[in-house]
This record gives sequence, C-alpha cells and structure tokens, in this order.
Amino acid sequence: MRFAALLFTVSFASLGGAAFAAPSPTPARDKSLAALLERARATSGAPYRYHIVSVSHESHGGRTFEVTTETDGLKYRARSCSKSICSGFYFDGERSFETNLNDTALPISARVDALQLTLRAIVSYAFTAPDFRSTGGQLIERDPISRDGRSYRRISIAPFRGALLDAIVEPTTGLVDGIISEERKYAFELKDERRVDGKLTLPYSISLNGSEFERFDSRKIERAPLEAPPGIAPALATDTAPVAMVRPERPSDQPVVPCSIGGQSALCLLDTGNSGLSISLELAEKLGLEPRSGAFDVSGVGSYVTGVVKAPPLVVGPATYPSALYIVLPDLRHYGYDVVLGADAFAHARITVGYAKAVVTFAAESADARAGALPIGFENFIPVLSIRIGDETVPLAVDTGDESAINLADDYYQLHRAIFRPSGSVPVAGIGGTSEEITGEVAHVRIGDFDVTRSRIGATKGALATARGHIGGGFLRHFDVTFDYGRARIELVPHPTDPNVSAD
Repeated sequence: MRFAALLFTVSFASLGGAAFAAPSPTPARDKSLAALLERARATSGAPYRYHIVSVSHESHGGRTFEVTTETDGLKYRARSCSKSICSGFYFDGERSFETNLNDTALPISARVDALQLTLRAIVSYAFTAPDFRSTGGQLIERDPISRDGRSYRRISIAPFRGALLDAIVEPTTGLVDGIISEERKYAFELKDERRVDGKLTLPYSISLNGSEFERFDSRKIERAPLEAPPGIAPALATDTAPVAMVRPERPSDQPVVPCSIGGQSALCLLDTGNSGLSISLELAEKLGLEPRSGAFDVSGVGSYVTGVVKAPPLVVGPATYPSALYIVLPDLRHYGYDVVLGADAFAHARITVGYAKAVVTFAAESADARAGALPIGFENFIPVLSIRIGDETVPLAVDTGDESAINLADDYYQLHRAIFRPSGSVPVAGIGGTSEEITGEVAHVRIGDFDVTRSRIGATKGALATARGHIGGGFLRHFDVTFDYGRARIELVPHPTDPNVSAD
C-alpha cells in the first residue's frame, strides 16, 4: 500500500497536540516561518523541482510485488508488478486515477483529489516554494508540539483546492518529520533521511500510525519528465463508417462486431463491464500466444485464476488497436465470441453503441462534451452512473456486455426490498459459475432528462457487484449511447419512436 495511494480509513495514533484555533499572525511569526521554509527548501534540496524514481517491495497473498513510484512536482505514479503483470495509480496534480495491466488510466473521481494534492505538496516540499502563497496556497503556523522530549514546529498547509493537513517540521533542519490530521485520524512519519544523487534529502521509511508500510530500496533522480500512463490508443481510418453488430447464435442486445487479431478473423464484444481486454483460450492457442509469468484473478459469478498473453494488433471497424495484454478466459467461446474489448478499448476513443440500428461507431477523443451529457465515475475501470428508481437514487455500473435491464447487487436489494416486487426467478451463468436472479418490473426509471417506463429489474444472488448493481443492454437499448471516457461522460439519444421513453 503506497503512501500517495493510501485510503485514509485508519485509526489515529497522535503525535501530540490538540484541536486549536489558528494563532494570529504577527510580523515576528511570519519572519520566523519564512526562515523555516527557506531552511527546509535548502536542506531537502527542493524535491518538487525533480522527477524522482523510487523502488520498493511488498508482499500480498503469497506474492511478492516490485513497486516503482515516481514523483515530479505534484504529479505521482505508482506501479505494482508481480513478475510481468502490473497495476497502479496516477495523480496528475489534480485528479487521481487507477491504472490497469495495459497502463490505461481512468479517473477515480471527476473531482479534485484534495487530500492527495496536499500530501504531494508536503512530501515534495512544494509548500516551501517562494510562490506557494501567491498561487493560492495557505500556510498557518500552529503552536509547537513535543515528542520524545523534543520540540517540533507544526504548520497547517493547503495548496489551492487542497485539503488542510499539518506538517510536523524539525526546526533545526527544516525537514518534514510527519503529517497529521486529527479530523481524519491518521499520522504519517517520514524517517531514515538520506542523501539522493548529492542533491536531495529524502526519507526511505514511511510509517502510518506507528507501523511502517513502505521502505524504499532505492531512490534516484530521473532526467526525463514524468509522463502520464499512455494506455492503448487506436489509430482511426479516414472512413469511420458504423460497424454492423452481429448476432452470433440468438437475439441479443450485446454489441458484438466482427474484428480481426493477428490476421485471424473473430467476433468482439464491446463490453464496458470489463476492466481491460480478454481473449478466449482457443483463439490464444490458435495465435500461438504463450501466457506471461504471473497469474490474474478473475471474478464475477464465481472466480478463478488465469493467465495473461501479449496479443498482436486488433482491428475493429475503422479502429486499429496496438499490441496489448489480454486476460485468457477458458469459458469465453461458448458465449459466441472470442474477444472482449473493455476499458482499454474505450479509454482513448468515443464509441457509440447505436441500439436502434444495431451499429457501433468509432470516433477520435473529443476535447468537448456535448450538452446534456451525463457525468460518470469509474469503479474498477467500469463506468458508474446514478439513476433514479422510485424514491431511491442508485449508482449503477453501465455494462454493455450484460443483457439484463437493471440488476441490483443482492446486498443492496436486501436493504431496499421495497424498490421492486419479485415476480419470478431465472438462472444466471457467469464467469466461473452460475447463480439465481430474482426478477420483477419497475414502473418508472429516471436517467438524466429521460423517464423510462416498465423496466425489467432483478437482483442476482452471490454476484460480486460494482457500485450498487448495473444497467445492461436490456435498458440501454432504448437509446443510442456514446461513451466518452476521456471526458468522463455518457451521452444518451433516445429512439424517437420508443413509447417507453419520454423527456422533459
């Protein structure tokens, strides 16, 4: 668990001090604080001016992971790799992102990550920069605190749009010894300060509430600037005509389209409910692809461990995606397709699933979102949209790969059983297992500016749910749906002759 990616839901071990009001600034106090900031900048070497690469190791579930973290000003990247399979985290100076095994980055939230912003400002010593206050930053010196018989200076810090956190500073050196928040009940300690490349003084040990959770093996300065995770971006042909969906075996609302990979013709499912890319075992073997070392855990209705392969470029309609990592799914082919295109395919393109005419359209990323577009968040790389069902506002994953209309997480349904009255049940097949879905109908569902009547609804027992459940093709088929992951938006255009959809 890395320092910058940590979720702050931990118990508090106080470094001392109690809640207090801000002391009144005085010329003497301001002069003393300015001298401390200058001393801190000189002793630390001003790490915010450098791209720093650090390596550490950690163990989880019997596996050892090599963790590479990078900082550059307020930006931060972390990649955790078990052999050749990696995942990670990225902070661009404002927002936080998760990254998957293809280095595709999707935002955890559309909002500024205020806690992350302040953490980065403190550990990089950006709060000591001469222009910190003039660019909207706050610095308030509090009463000093004592620990182990020594006195430390305490400074409340908040960069522009950042949260307020307290830095505990050693007065002689000016180095940050800790970061605390009484409100959120946590305390970090930065220890084992060492010289790095003759320019910086950086901690090699970070503890949270008294327990070390990160120890660096090495830290160094990198000359090139820190780049954002690239993911895999498609090259688009000039002719971006829609691609007709196919129905492999039976009527379905799933957007399955013809594609080719490594010169082999196949059928691809465009699945917003998939966190990456997947390939059938049969097609992987036909292409002669050898699994990479390491294992990948797959979960859904049931779970299992499988392998990952590096597949050649894929062509779907006008889009050519470069070589990428695919998860091998042994039970995929019997669904009628060999490739599943999830988050990696959607992250750097505007993809429209036109349910009325059964076509899919690919377009380049756009800098602008259309009027009426609905904001989405992402959970495990899957888009999440809030809709209104009766009196409840429910965040649901948007899953084009699922044929149901609305399916609630079983634990959510058990707490909100009045949301619909069951009228029956059906068996549900999923990844690695089967379950039972309780089914019913709701009179009205509100999504954006639209009201949809008589929607099928259900709750699947035992399924691992994203958000509070999901909406699938059975509901989305009322619209043409454009997924704009880059802008964190979904655009809905209802079919003009659909009697179940009305707009304000």
